[in-house]
Amino acid sequence: MATVLEALGAYIDSNRGDLTIGTNLFLSKMPDTPDTCVCIYETQGSAPVMTFGSTAIELDRPNVQISVRAARDDYASARDLAQALRTLVAGIVNVSSSGVLIMRAEPTGTFYPLGVDQLERPRVVFNMDCHVGV
Repeated sequence: MATVLEALGAYIDSNRGDLTIGTNLFLSKMPDTPDTCVCIYETQGSAPVMTFGSTAIELDRPNVQISVRAARDDYASARDLAQALRTLVAGIVNVSSSGVLIMRAEPTGTFYPLGVDQLERPRVVFNMDCHVGV
């Protein structure tokens, strides 16, 4: 079964003509190239929702961090792409992607600039809480 990471990657890939998994959209590891790219990381989410009197998980609540990197000295492009992705992912309501039902994806806050990497490329991140059917 696919993970929320794979489901979100596939969703972004299919809804953005400029981002392709393995080319400039990556899952769990951001490579050194290309300069402008996006990486989705799994982070600790909230406790799952369980049915009273049962040990079955009814709803999982993972969290993901989406990191955007742009070319050297181009913070505005990193911020703009992060904003567009946040809007796209926040629009998910009852979407099945890669066999995973994402009932909702909600931003946990605003953007957070991570500064620049070793090549002076700016990075901007934001986190999303996801509600995933089990």
